[in-house]
Amino acid sequence: MQQNSQKIYFFLAMTAVLWGGNPVAVKSILGEISPVMIVLLRFLGISLILLVVLFYKQGKAALPPKKHIPTLILMGFTGVGLNNGLQFTGLQYSSAVNCSLVAALSPAATALLAVAFLQEKMHTRQWLGILISFLGVVFLIAHGSLEVIQNLSFNHGELLFLASQISWAVYSILGRGVMEDLSPIATTAWAGVTGTLFMLAAALYQGTGLTAQLSQFAWLSMGYMIVGSGILAFTWWNAGLSSVGPNRTAIFSNVIPLAGMLLSVAFLQEHIGWREVTGALWIISGVFLTTRKPSLASQTA
Repeated sequence: MQQNSQKIYFFLAMTAVLWGGNPVAVKSILGEISPVMIVLLRFLGISLILLVVLFYKQGKAALPPKKHIPTLILMGFTGVGLNNGLQFTGLQYSSAVNCSLVAALSPAATALLAVAFLQEKMHTRQWLGILISFLGVVFLIAHGSLEVIQNLSFNHGELLFLASQISWAVYSILGRGVMEDLSPIATTAWAGVTGTLFMLAAALYQGTGLTAQLSQFAWLSMGYMIVGSGILAFTWWNAGLSSVGPNRTAIFSNVIPLAGMLLSVAFLQEHIGWREVTGALWIISGVFLTTRKPSLASQTA
């Protein structure tokens, strides 16, 4: 069981790496296509690919049980429509840095909902891990400078980011119950289908279309968002929700800015100093505290 948990944690860390590059991919094509169309095309691609795989392997058994359809619809609305739509729209008004900062609140929001609605037990050590990881994100983004934190400017884009994180926490809580019967791949596929329908309705309502012929780079970015940060990342995330629960899974969202930093070093030759290393150690320590199994003494205390 412990070995299986370590495997899940590895793939959750890989999910954070893939999602770490997502704001950059979105920012790079916002001039060519609207946020609504980005989400629509992304999840249309995700859903079609996963449904082909599901029906090829399972046939009619790939259809979800009727009792889970309302929950899958709600998951599509919160995890696809609201989460992506609000976040991508917020990136039009704010920075990827502020997006990462607000996203650091997601583990706490998810943990609170898990305690309230799933009766999951959170130990003091896990709350401490969430706090340490959050501080690490703040320290990493601010490069250890109090002046940077004091001079951070916020606008209504951050409110959209916050609403996006709350909707993602709801998605994570809903997913735990659905995956008692459905696989992570099936859950990702059907939630993606319902989310795609919501985004199609939003696109038709707004009269949104492709504002220009997409460049080759834009299609490459879209491919990354469909396969990398889409199919792989969402499936691994849902596997984490099913195996280790929403609160332990959610803490890995704080690895996303750390992954973004490492990717910038690897591909953009950016410099890492002691401040970045310190923030990274805080994040990793917080993740370790939150995901480590409680001792027998703490469980019986």
